[in-house]
Amino acid sequence: MDDKIIIKGARTHNLKNVSVEIPRGKMVVFTGLSGSGKSSLAFDTIFAEGQRKYVESLSAYARQFLRQMQKPDVDEITGLSPAISIDQKSRSNNPRSTVATITEIYDYLRVLYARIGHPHCPTCGREVKKQTNEEILEKVLEIVEEASKNKKTAGKKKLTAAVSKEKVRISAPVVVGRKGEYYQMLYDMLNKGFERAVVDGEEKSLRERIVMGKNDRHDIDIIVDEIFVSEFNDDVKGSLERASEAIERALAESDGLVRITDPDGTSHIISAKFMCAYDGFSFPEVEPRLFSFNSPYGACPECKGLGSKYFFGDEPCDACGGARLRPEALNVFMGKVTPPAGG
Repeated sequence: MDDKIIIKGARTHNLKNVSVEIPRGKMVVFTGLSGSGKSSLAFDTIFAEGQRKYVESLSAYARQFLRQMQKPDVDEITGLSPAISIDQKSRSNNPRSTVATITEIYDYLRVLYARIGHPHCPTCGREVKKQTNEEILEKVLEIVEEASKNKKTAGKKKLTAAVSKEKVRISAPVVVGRKGEYYQMLYDMLNKGFERAVVDGEEKSLRERIVMGKNDRHDIDIIVDEIFVSEFNDDVKGSLERASEAIERALAESDGLVRITDPDGTSHIISAKFMCAYDGFSFPEVEPRLFSFNSPYGACPECKGLGSKYFFGDEPCDACGGARLRPEALNVFMGKVTPPAGG
C-alpha cells in the first residue's frame, strides 16, 4: 500500500481545485480560518471517498442496507483505505473513551478475537487448546491405528506377539510442576481405587511410601487405565467404551487434563478446558467481555482498564504497558496480532 494519500483536483463545496499529499500512519492536522475548507477536505472529500469505495466492494445485498455517500467532486484520490469519521463536535473527557469505542468498532473487534483468536499461555507461550471428550477419544484411536500400522511391516508371527504387548495408557496429570509432598492426595487416590502413579517420570505403586521433596517441583500422573492395542482389534466397542470411561475419569480427577501415552512411550497432554497442559496455567473462557477494558473480567487488574498509572495521567501502566487489558486477553492472537487496546 502507498505510504501517502494523494488528492488531485478537489473541488468539493468551496475547495478551489486543491491538490495535496498526506502521509499515511501519521497524525495530520488541518488548520485554517472558518470557511476555509477544512471540513470539506477532511470529511466531504477524503472520508466520503474512502467510505464510498469501501461500500462499493460489498455485495449488492449488503449495499441496500447502507447509506450511499455521494461521490465527492475530485479528479483523483489514491492510497486511500476504508475510513472512520468522528464528528468534530464530539468531545469526551472520559479517560476510558478511545477512537475505537466512540466509533463502536471496538465491539466488533472484541467479537472477532473471541471467535477466531488463539489463546496462548502467558507463562510459557504455548497455544492453549481445549478439546471435547470425543476429540480426545479420536486421538486414542489415531494412536492405536498408528501402532497397528507400524507393526504391519513385521511378519505375521512377530505381529501377533508384538501387538499383544503394546498398550495405550490413559492417566490424569493431577500435579503439574508444583511444590509439595502430596502424601494425603496420593492416599486419597488409593482410596478411590487407583493403584499406580507416575511421579517425576517414575512409575510407582500407591501402596508404597512415596517420598518427595517438599520444596521441589513435582509432576504426578495417576494411571487410570492401560488398554492393549490388540484389544481394540478384538473388541472394538468394548475397548472404546473403556477408553471413553477412562478419559472421563482422568478429566474429573485432574480438573480438565488427560495424558495419553503411546506404546512407544510418547505422551500427549490434552486439555478439555482452556488450561496449559505444560504448566497448569488456567485460562479464562475466551468471550467478548475478556477484551473489554470497561469490564472487571477483561480489564488490567493494576490500572482497572485505564491504561495509565493515574486517572488523567499520561504515564502508561507498568502491568499492561497501556494496553488496558488483563494478561490473558493480551495473549490471544490472530496470527501474530494481539488485541488492540481500544484504539
